[in-house]
Amino acid sequence: MRRHRAAVPLAIAAVVLATFAPTGASAAGAWVVGTGAGPKVAAAARATGFPVSVTSGDGTVRIATRPGRILSLSASATQMLYAVGAGPQVVGVDKYSTYPPDAPRTKFTGYETSAEDYLYLRPDLVVLAFPTGTMVKQLQLLGIPVLVLPPATGLAGVYAQLAELATATGHPAAARQVRSALEADVSADVRSAEHAGQGDSYYIEVDPTLYTATSRTFIGAEFSLFGMVNIADAAGHGVAYPQISAEYLVKQDPDYVFLADTICCQQTAVSFAKRPGFSGLRAVRLHHVIGVNDSVASQWGPHTIETFVRLLARTLRP
Repeated sequence: MRRHRAAVPLAIAAVVLATFAPTGASAAGAWVVGTGAGPKVAAAARATGFPVSVTSGDGTVRIATRPGRILSLSASATQMLYAVGAGPQVVGVDKYSTYPPDAPRTKFTGYETSAEDYLYLRPDLVVLAFPTGTMVKQLQLLGIPVLVLPPATGLAGVYAQLAELATATGHPAAARQVRSALEADVSADVRSAEHAGQGDSYYIEVDPTLYTATSRTFIGAEFSLFGMVNIADAAGHGVAYPQISAEYLVKQDPDYVFLADTICCQQTAVSFAKRPGFSGLRAVRLHHVIGVNDSVASQWGPHTIETFVRLLARTLRP
């Protein structure tokens, strides 16, 4: 997702730059979740029979033949494609897809208005995070299948999208292996925290104007793994990414604050504490204001999820 203020109530967007240490990408495009605990996924996974039909945010999409020229305009989808071994089939990714670092990055944002902009890459599958304007219809008229994978609302949604992308690209078995490895690594990290954080409250900031994420988001689901309590849930009123007030934040007085606006907006523990009324917050007094990469609230790919859960475990455990 990219940060566009007009779209904030629907889904907080962020310009992402993944600075987490990579967990491994081979020259062939295969990706291994974790540090060796999970099974390796062959880059040249055997294609299954086509045509296939997969679920998209814009409806069911039929893909007649295995795509060999994929354009990914979603940083999360890019992570998933390389995770299941479809990297060699990718001919272009959007400018925000920084993982894996050797992906063929373009200047595209995913918010272009004309499908003709993409034609020089001759894509036979385009993956979007949002159906922008008439783009989906334009691509369909050109005979190019389009998959729309909107922000997942939990880890189950992440795994579902992983499976859909793998089916669409001919790597269904690889998706099952990646899921198994990711689940094992995440479970190990959660266990390593030794129940630290259980019942502690937190605030995750995705914008300095106090837009946040509730437990009904993929990032909220990661905190829930540790039994933490999201102060935004009571104020969300059904909105996944609500804006809260400074007064509400002060009243809730969370145990932890996580700043996912360190890159877009240069926020730090120091700048946060200098905001009016925030110096007395419990999280500030206990030095529990943690700056994290913006991507943790805007990318739901396996690499970002695993690295953030690991960071969270290290932050919480005694």
